[in-house]
Amino acid sequence: MATTLQIIDAVVEHLKVKLPQLAVEYFPEQPAQYRLNHPKGALLVSYLGSQFSTTVDVTYIAQPRTVKLSITVILRQLNGRGGAVDVLDAVRQALVGFRPPDCRKVWIVSEKFLGEAAGLWQYAVDVASEAMQIENADVNTETPLTLVTYEESQ
Repeated sequence: MATTLQIIDAVVEHLKVKLPQLAVEYFPEQPAQYRLNHPKGALLVSYLGSQFSTTVDVTYIAQPRTVKLSITVILRQLNGRGGAVDVLDAVRQALVGFRPPDCRKVWIVSEKFLGEAAGLWQYAVDVASEAMQIENADVNTETPLTLVTYEESQ
């Protein structure tokens, strides 16, 4: 079972490969102080949280988990080739169907315009994937099966 950080790392690395013309970074801990140093723009990956479904009926706790991430697109150009609108398409194309470790394929949840400030155009692409949260159980503590019969008991 992959950790949340391993899932985020995989998305960051995948975007670096698919969109090498942009900076791909983790969302900054102090967003108000973030400075775009790249000449074209950046993709900032952040963790939005998870939703958990009811447990699967097995011996151990196993819960389906929907992991939600957001990719903030920050570009110096809005329209045209390489602009924010064009990059949004590229981000969606890169992520839809991508499979992070121990997850199902990524799907798009939403996309929204965040605004423009000082000539920087910002959008957010929210994506999700499903994983399984499994109990960290002690191994070999169960009662072993010692007798097998082929008769039905009435």
